[in-house]
Amino acid sequence: MKMMRILPKSFVLGMSLIAIAPQMTWAQSQTAYIQDQVTRARTNPIINPKWGSFLLRTDRLDKLYSLRGYQSIWVDSTGTPNAMVNTLKNILLSADRHGLNPADYWDAQIEKGYQATMKNPGVQWITFELLASEALVRYVTHLSTGRFDPELIDTDIKFKKKEFTEFQELNAAVSYGPASLAANLENFAPTHPRYKDLLSILNTLKSQKSSGGWPTINSPGFALKLGVTDPVISQLRTRLNQLGYSISNNGGNTFDSEFDTVLRKFQSANGLTSDGIIGTRSEVLRALNFTPSQRIAQVEANMEKLRWLPKSLETRHIFVNLATTEFRLYDDTGRVFYFNTVAGQAFRRTPSMRDQITFVNLNPYWTVPRSIAIRDKLPLLKQDRNYLQKHNMILIEEATDEEVDPSTIDWKNMTARNFVYYIRQLPGPDNALGVVKFPLQNPWAIYMHDTNEKSLFAESKRHRSSGCVRLEQPLELAAYLLQDQPGWSLYDIQNYVPLNDNYIPGEIDKKVTLKKPMPVYFMYLTVEKGEDGSMRFIDDVYGQDTRVSKAISNKRSGDELF
Repeated sequence: MKMMRILPKSFVLGMSLIAIAPQMTWAQSQTAYIQDQVTRARTNPIINPKWGSFLLRTDRLDKLYSLRGYQSIWVDSTGTPNAMVNTLKNILLSADRHGLNPADYWDAQIEKGYQATMKNPGVQWITFELLASEALVRYVTHLSTGRFDPELIDTDIKFKKKEFTEFQELNAAVSYGPASLAANLENFAPTHPRYKDLLSILNTLKSQKSSGGWPTINSPGFALKLGVTDPVISQLRTRLNQLGYSISNNGGNTFDSEFDTVLRKFQSANGLTSDGIIGTRSEVLRALNFTPSQRIAQVEANMEKLRWLPKSLETRHIFVNLATTEFRLYDDTGRVFYFNTVAGQAFRRTPSMRDQITFVNLNPYWTVPRSIAIRDKLPLLKQDRNYLQKHNMILIEEATDEEVDPSTIDWKNMTARNFVYYIRQLPGPDNALGVVKFPLQNPWAIYMHDTNEKSLFAESKRHRSSGCVRLEQPLELAAYLLQDQPGWSLYDIQNYVPLNDNYIPGEIDKKVTLKKPMPVYFMYLTVEKGEDGSMRFIDDVYGQDTRVSKAISNKRSGDELF
């Protein structure tokens, strides 16, 4: 998909730009003058100062200043910058701590305004006052809600741009003075553990980069495995420790049992084949040789995604990482489930979104989506007219909703245009949905379910579905969700669904409503922190990191500041 230009442009069609007249008359108070400037939002939300090539959003500034009676924040009664300014400058110049670009907040323009105000406060104070506040609002908005509309990145991202509304909290933060400003502004960042984990990883990588980074590790020209001795083993021990995979140096150059254990752990955690072997063209060496700068960019892209989520997640929720293909469920006792999933293929990507489960569907039918019927099933039917019967499927005419005998269809000449049917697979252990389905509320027919291909969960590459998410422990999840309803224990469910062809199932297509909906988050995160503090980096199968990084680096037209 061609990358869209998603950041605002300096020229706003149909919007008049009004210059600030910075000279304050003796008859006007500071508060009255500030109010006069920022309340222009009612007719002109965007104003252009007399000097400089930046714009100010008076609508946002008015939301802040109206809460404080239009009192100044950054200058004293004479118009001279106060102690708050240096604190703000230090905070904005340290924005990269959160994976943000300091130049988006304190750049040459605001520095120019600061210096001009120091030299001539009586004339320049209002321009700098509003410019500093604009930079502050922009910073906390980006920190809290992200820098752009996620839905403009690509069609597989279904999160909407959040609106920044915490002006009451922002006014309180600046009102407490410079000593607590930095700590107070930290409160606008996401509070969930995943964001804090990435914040920690980012800090570690930046420290390693500032220390000179790390050298490329080259293959010795032969496979490294248990029992082999080579100097490159010592280099690998060092690199694994740098990434948080604790391993001693006692083994030196020898590929001993400890090294084998840690290597397999690294392979598994990073989505690689866990075989304990480093070949001459190894994916292990490729993963270990990404530079700190490359990994920093990857972390920053994932931190941006986490800002699409609510500031804090519900105590009870499901979190599916589409990149690592893993499922986690949390409640007030902590983490309840952690198991593997199968997510959509690169060309049938599972969307990133928030949704919820409201009922569990036992012994479900599978109505094959038309896109899959045309792309996947129709070619198979052309080859074998008995395909449906062999897979416990039936053909139904769309117009009459009645079953049709597949043997009466001229499959050889069937095309997408004259395919006026839909295919339904009957319940059973061989059903593509398995024996339990967890419907969601989205309009794209994306949901979670059991599967008849359980061997896929043991593979290291699990982007194999057509978009829905397959679960490794679906019956256990169903029992958990229905635990507050009698008759639906794990034992009861196992006896209700046909686990093999000899079982007689209970009611077909049984729907059991949850007493309380379960929030579900699908997120594509290629960076995570392991429980032991190790760093996990997953290949960007969907290319989502690449698209987000391009959006982050996309420059604003005319050095626009918002």
